[in-house]
Amino acid sequence: MIREPRNQSSADSAQFDMVERVFAQSAGTLAEKADAFGKFASRQAIGKFLARYEIFKKILGVNGSIIECGVLHGAGLLTYAKLSSLFEPANHVRKVVGFDTFAGFPSIADKDSSGTSSHLEVGGLSGSSLDDVAAAVALYDTNRPLSHIQKIELVQGDLTVTAPQYLKDNPHLVVALLYLDVDLYEPTLAALRTFVPRMPKGAVIVFDELNARMFPGETLAVDEALGIRNLRIERFQFDSYVSYCVL
Repeated sequence: MIREPRNQSSADSAQFDMVERVFAQSAGTLAEKADAFGKFASRQAIGKFLARYEIFKKILGVNGSIIECGVLHGAGLLTYAKLSSLFEPANHVRKVVGFDTFAGFPSIADKDSSGTSSHLEVGGLSGSSLDDVAAAVALYDTNRPLSHIQKIELVQGDLTVTAPQYLKDNPHLVVALLYLDVDLYEPTLAALRTFVPRMPKGAVIVFDELNARMFPGETLAVDEALGIRNLRIERFQFDSYVSYCVL
């Protein structure tokens, strides 16, 4: 999750510090603590997890892969992969593909410049490295059905370049879920122009920063590519940012 320093109160900061202290002092191995995530995770993080779960349920009957634009630390990517392993263990053709620079924002366009986020700079929101997320993918592969068939793909680089190239290299691609979380105008526009033509009726587009003053580029790109008035954009009561539309 993104934590914007400008939006955090002193109570928020104290709570984050307390989480780390309680986690460090709590009984159990690291693996046991990870499995007991509900004990330590914030209500916001639980809300984000529930939003991903509810979105995944909407595509269970829709053919196609999951494209996540913006991996950050890999929480969303691995959540979708694990939900697929749980609910549709034989569906080896549904890939989960994560696009990221793994080095933060490559550039900031003029249409992003009015944003209020302190992360709006080259290299901002770098998240985890490619090797770090790849290690989590390898861990996931040790405990899933059909583990000899690749489930998760990681695509590194500027999405304005890598998305069109990925489609060229994978002309069979059908997209059931497009998760937009790159925050910026140019990569969001590239993702929409590349992948929406491969999305059937019933597929879902998820927006992580729509109507967000911190990152105006996402709204501008969605309006340019699809037209806000053409979409029925819905949201969940328990998450402030995630919204979606069903095609």
